[in-house]
Amino acid sequence: MLRGLRHADDTPPGPRGHPVLGVFLMARRDPLGFFLESMGRYGDVVCMPFGRRRAYLLSHPEDVRHVLEDDQGIYAKAPTAARVRALFGDSLTTVDGEHWQRQRRLMRPAFRPRSLLQSLPIVTETTAQMLDRWASIAERGETVDMLREMTDLTQAIILKILFGEVGEARARDVSEALEEAVQHANRRLWSPLGSLEIPTPGQRRFQAALRTVDTFVCTMVARARENARPAGTLLTALLDAHDAGRGERMRDVDLCHELKALLFAGHTTTASALAWTFYVLSTHPAASESVRAEVREVLDGRSPGADDLPSLPYARRVIDEVLRLYPPTWVTARTPLRDDRIRGYRIAAGSIVLLSPFVTQRQPAFWPEPDRFDPDRFTPESRSAPFAYFPFGGGPRGCIGSWLASVELQLVVAMVAQRYELALVPGSAVALDPGLTLRPKPGVPMILRPNGRRRSSATTFSPSIPTAKKCR
Repeated sequence: MLRGLRHADDTPPGPRGHPVLGVFLMARRDPLGFFLESMGRYGDVVCMPFGRRRAYLLSHPEDVRHVLEDDQGIYAKAPTAARVRALFGDSLTTVDGEHWQRQRRLMRPAFRPRSLLQSLPIVTETTAQMLDRWASIAERGETVDMLREMTDLTQAIILKILFGEVGEARARDVSEALEEAVQHANRRLWSPLGSLEIPTPGQRRFQAALRTVDTFVCTMVARARENARPAGTLLTALLDAHDAGRGERMRDVDLCHELKALLFAGHTTTASALAWTFYVLSTHPAASESVRAEVREVLDGRSPGADDLPSLPYARRVIDEVLRLYPPTWVTARTPLRDDRIRGYRIAAGSIVLLSPFVTQRQPAFWPEPDRFDPDRFTPESRSAPFAYFPFGGGPRGCIGSWLASVELQLVVAMVAQRYELALVPGSAVALDPGLTLRPKPGVPMILRPNGRRRSSATTFSPSIPTAKKCR
């Protein structure tokens, strides 16, 4: 049970916490439940001691917009990015000011939809290879972990989109290093000692994994500078990026940081979203059948392309609803550089402002029965309040790769639905794991049933959607 702390009139209400650590230990036990209960008990603006700093949880869409669309330079991202800087370097994810503006300006043309269309065959070809591999697994009656499968798939896709063909052995080494680094970062995220560089065996493996990724990225950049550039890749597009009016090009050191960040962010978030999508479809047979029927009618057995996506609106609505329930980037943070006021409350300079899509997208005032899966929340006739839904962030710092991620999700879901009906292994318990991304824990064990095969009564188990626990 949360106990409140008396505040001055211009300070928001919130939980009391403990000496020194504040609410850190309470939040660590169940971050999602803690934030949801804090919103429910204290309102749209919650103040909480978070270690030695004060944190504010903002959950009303208007306040989310105020922070994300800040045009007065009040809210910075870099001060809150310390625990992920090792993964993302000095990239768009972690920097502020002129450096961020220059990088965003140089990168934006490469991420426009018309520029990314050439990447879509990579998505469909790589997905087709996975589906072909699944055929023998299904024939043997074996199960797969859908989180593992989607992680492997999205790693392969982002490697090819960024760098082209890199060779099987090198791709395997990089993928293993990415996984080791992500797992270690997840362990550190909610550790009281996570900001310390303690030379443990895990820390040494983490540093070795980062060196593998850094060396790979910098080698690929150097080779592309010296030799023929890999055609149709984001590496080549970013090497060619320039602002003629300002006479700017991207420095190699900055390019390496951005490519490293894209490697990490470009697969972890998409893998989580896909794993949750297939989990939700397996627990909602009617929705699953509607997706398959739509795909059969539109595609008639052929591979999907960008032109097909507007004709797959139900699959799109399913994905949007999954992103509402299980946004991969479930929380983001900013630091006010000077005092601000929100809903009459003082937001102190140097504090931490927390914005959580998971929390805001379950606000009962904007999402009736928020825990219920309902793709029809996203019909053309339905309109949510601005920033009541922000799985890709928003404002100037909205995810630069959001179009590519959205299209990748829809293509993969459509191609899987063409060939398989997925069933959760009976008795499996899937929980929420809020780390760097919101992942299903311990995974999503599934049975692969090729379309057209008779359904077995042993695979009709349909559990409820996992929700955040209430804080006790």
